[in-house]
Amino acid sequence: MITWRYASVAGRWRLLTGVVVLTGAAWWLVTTGRPGGLWWLGALVGTAELGAWVVIRVLATQPGLLAIDHTPTISPATLDRFFEHGFDAELGWIRKRNTCKKDLGKYPYRIDDRGSRTNPGHEGLPEIIGTYGDSYTFCREVEDQETWQWHLAERFSCQVLNFGVGNHGFDQGLLRLRREYPTAPTPVVVMGVVPSTIARILSVWKHYNEFGNIMAFKPRFRLDGERLELLPNPIDSREKFFELSKHLDDIQRDDYFYERRFRREAFRFPYLASCLANPRGVLLAPAKAVRRLGGAWPGVGRRVSALIDDRLEGGGVRQTAALFADPEAAALLDRLVAELAAEARLHGFWPLVVVMPMREDLDYIRRHCHFYRTAVDRWRSQLDVLDTADALLDLPADTRIYREWHFTPEANRIVGREVGDLLAARVPERVNIAPSSTAGVSHAS
Repeated sequence: MITWRYASVAGRWRLLTGVVVLTGAAWWLVTTGRPGGLWWLGALVGTAELGAWVVIRVLATQPGLLAIDHTPTISPATLDRFFEHGFDAELGWIRKRNTCKKDLGKYPYRIDDRGSRTNPGHEGLPEIIGTYGDSYTFCREVEDQETWQWHLAERFSCQVLNFGVGNHGFDQGLLRLRREYPTAPTPVVVMGVVPSTIARILSVWKHYNEFGNIMAFKPRFRLDGERLELLPNPIDSREKFFELSKHLDDIQRDDYFYERRFRREAFRFPYLASCLANPRGVLLAPAKAVRRLGGAWPGVGRRVSALIDDRLEGGGVRQTAALFADPEAAALLDRLVAELAAEARLHGFWPLVVVMPMREDLDYIRRHCHFYRTAVDRWRSQLDVLDTADALLDLPADTRIYREWHFTPEANRIVGREVGDLLAARVPERVNIAPSSTAGVSHAS
């Protein structure tokens, strides 16, 4: 199977081919008595280098498209906004308490005084379920009464706490659980993650895998033999953001993607060589632009998305699928799942892991294979796991599952139904229903 890991090997072959061609051309010009042609060859190479520099600089104006081999500058104004709206010394970033905003400028949400997303109409009801995880747990791109937690609360006449945070990994969700549970205990705890959580748990500076995400520093766990070691967030104060050079050696050593992806794909002088080594990085930007416009031409957006996910995007679903086959990455995620099970035994709550595929994940499963099913099967030996891909794949073809990047209200309703069915069957006593009235479980063990 061709994976993202082999891109640098192909790049080295392209560079070698370019060097051989240029050397051969220079040798031919000299041996045929046309040394003046070397000036033309030099001018051609110089012009190509200038053109490559211009292309890279233009593409670099779009955040997240290219890796540039330097430490990005963080302005005080940018840092002020980050500290006001998201910074958290332990976890890296969080949804601030007592805040109200509009996601994408049109989907209002409110965070209460405990840091949980508001669940309107269920205030004061027994707090039965606590949910932790990423943006698919937080439920971006919908309003407060359109989350899957809201549907759970309606079904069981209870309050469901929502501590999800966009771009958090399983590791940050686990740390958030340890922080919040003592003051917000619930009989049931749900950890909701996307498949790419396997990449998120390997990052220390997200910029090294999500190019341009320069504010996102985080803690990570590391396996040292059988021992699970926590590496705290290295940039846990305002001052350290302006002293990055002092911390980069440690960050680069501990971040899985610095050597494996960032250094391989970073564009640097000579830029022509960088373009030869990583042409898909150059092609990615216009491909994404075409995808944005694809709605105007039936089928174009879908085909371009497949091209991006399968061929161009180095950090997308191909990377995620490769990591689930990587022993180091898989072992760490398995251990974090085991840690959640251990927390459940310690505190007496019933744990559930819910996996929610992103659009590219579901498309990949349709076209290729279910790349994380083996991992889900392993986790089920320790706790209950609900893979929502099965229910989503069973929907009629015309069902709209995603808005921009996250679930629609209808998809959240389906997730809420699937989670509710599992809870009703597995732990009816914890969600205040009689065992005789439980519903069947769909797509879960």
